[in-house]
Amino acid sequence: MKRSPLPLLMGVVIGTQALLNGIGAWSPTPTHHDGLQKLLGISAAHAEEAAAVKYTCPMHPQIISDKPGSCPICGMDLVPIAGGNSHTPAAEQSGAPVVEIAPENVQKMGVRTEKVGKSGFGQGIRATGLIMENERKRWDIFSQVEGRVTDLKVSAVGDMVKKGQPFYSLYSPELLALQNDYIAALSGGMKDIAAAARKRMKLLGVDDQVLNTLAKTRKAYDEVPFFIPADGVLNRLEIRNGHYLMTNGEIGHIQDLSTVWVEAAVPEGDLPMVKAGDSATVIFTGNATPYEAKVDYIYPTITPEARTGKVRLVVDNKDGSLKPAGYATVSFAAANAQEKLAVPSEALLRGSTGNHVIVALGDGKFQARTVKTGAASGGKTEILEGLKEGEDVVTSAQFLIDSESSLRESLQKLSAPADTPKQDMPATMPGMNHGK
Repeated sequence: MKRSPLPLLMGVVIGTQALLNGIGAWSPTPTHHDGLQKLLGISAAHAEEAAAVKYTCPMHPQIISDKPGSCPICGMDLVPIAGGNSHTPAAEQSGAPVVEIAPENVQKMGVRTEKVGKSGFGQGIRATGLIMENERKRWDIFSQVEGRVTDLKVSAVGDMVKKGQPFYSLYSPELLALQNDYIAALSGGMKDIAAAARKRMKLLGVDDQVLNTLAKTRKAYDEVPFFIPADGVLNRLEIRNGHYLMTNGEIGHIQDLSTVWVEAAVPEGDLPMVKAGDSATVIFTGNATPYEAKVDYIYPTITPEARTGKVRLVVDNKDGSLKPAGYATVSFAAANAQEKLAVPSEALLRGSTGNHVIVALGDGKFQARTVKTGAASGGKTEILEGLKEGEDVVTSAQFLIDSESSLRESLQKLSAPADTPKQDMPATMPGMNHGK
C-alpha cells in the first residue's frame, strides 16, 4: 500500500525550520548569510576576495574563467584580472573601474592623449558660389553721334585694353562742322562761341586730347579718333570697319576684372545669420589659396527650387587669375563665436547610455567617464558636464581601454553581494498549527 507524501513533506519543512532557528540563535550576527559563513569556516573578507578573482585572456577579454588555464580560442595562458576592487578617488567619482596598463603596453597600443581645453564655437556657414563679373566695373560704350567707322584698332573680343589706347576713328559730317565752327571762333577771338563748340564736341564723345590738338593746329580732323575709356577686357564688340553708327548705337563692353563678385547660394535657414560687411573665406576650384572677402549685398529673394538665397561678395583679383563662371566654396565667419570647454570629436565614445570618454589619470591608469555634449564644430565637441579643463582624454586606442573597462565593470556587478533587505523566517508556516 502506498503512503501519502503529505506527512513526509511536513516533516521536512519542520526539520528545516528547526535547523534555521538553531543556526540563527547560534550566530552572533542577525543575518543567516553571515551565520552560514561562520558555520562553514569562511570569513567574509576571504569570500569577497575569492569571488573577485577572475581570469581572462589578454587577447580575448570576453573569455572569463574562475580558475587559471588556457584560452580556448588562442591557447594563451589566462591571467588574473587585476584592479577589480580598486577604490581610488577617481573611481569613486564616476563609479567606473580604473584600468591599469604597463607603460610599454601603452606605447605599443598607440595611446595618445589631449588636454581638455576651451575652443571657439560658432555657427559657421559653408556655401557654394559662382564667380561673376563686377558689374560696377563694366563700361558700356555707346555712340553719341552718327558716322562711319574707320581704322578700327581693337577688333578681337577678349583682348586686354588700356585707358587712352586708340580704339577707332569716325567720319562724321556733324563733327566736321563743329570742328570748323570751333576753329573759326578761335581765329576770330569769339571765346564764348569757341567754348560752346568745344563743349558740344565733348558731349559727343570727342576726347580732350583731340580738342587740344585741334586748338593748337587749327586743322580739322576728317576722321575723328576715339580712345578706350577704361582698363579691362574687351568682352563685347558690335562694330567693324565701315560700320555706320547711329546715335545711341552700341559699340561694345569693357570689363575691369581687378575685382570680381562671388555669388554664394546660402541655405534659407542660414540667411538670417549672414550680414552685410561680414568676413568670409573663399576657395576657388583649381586654386588652393584662400581669399578673404566681404559680404557686399544680400539679395532679397529666395530661389524657389533650391530654397537658397544669393549672397554677393567682392574679391580682389589683381593678378587676373579668377575667371568669371568659375566655382568657389565660401566659408562665412561666425559672428557669435564663443570660447567653450571642448575635446576632440574622435575622443568621444557613444554607447546605449550616452557619450563617454576615457580619462588618463596618470601612471598608466585610465577610467571611463560619462559626459554630456553640446555643439560640434571644426573637429571639436563641446563638453557641458563630466570633465574639467586640464584633464587628459584619450584620442587614440580608446576602444581597447573601453572594452577592458566595460569588462571589469561587468565583473564587479557579478561578484558584488546581493543587497537584499533582511527577512526573518516566520516561526510557523502558513496552514500549520503547533502545540496541539
